[in-house]
Amino acid sequence: MRSSLISVVVMFSVFSTGLHAQSAEQQCEMIAALTSDFYMHRQEGKTLDELKQDTPPEFIGTDFARIIDLALMLTFSMDESLNDDQVETQVFESCLRNIP
Repeated sequence: MRSSLISVVVMFSVFSTGLHAQSAEQQCEMIAALTSDFYMHRQEGKTLDELKQDTPPEFIGTDFARIIDLALMLTFSMDESLNDDQVETQVFESCLRNIP
């Protein structure tokens, strides 16, 4: 429950400050953190559809919604044998390597 609250607070703060003002590293950190949070929920048995339904409706159609979708896709593409810290590290490092 605590991680869900943290995710919503992070989503709200990112949404309110605007994605365009963030550096590429900050965006990678956000994507990695969201993916790690979603991954923990996946390990608890939540499905992709359940996680999508948990997305607050005010984010639908925003740039942030695309980041949420990316984090969700990454979550379900990660090996289930990893822990959430490994997932976050892998996503962050991969993101940094692929910055245009």
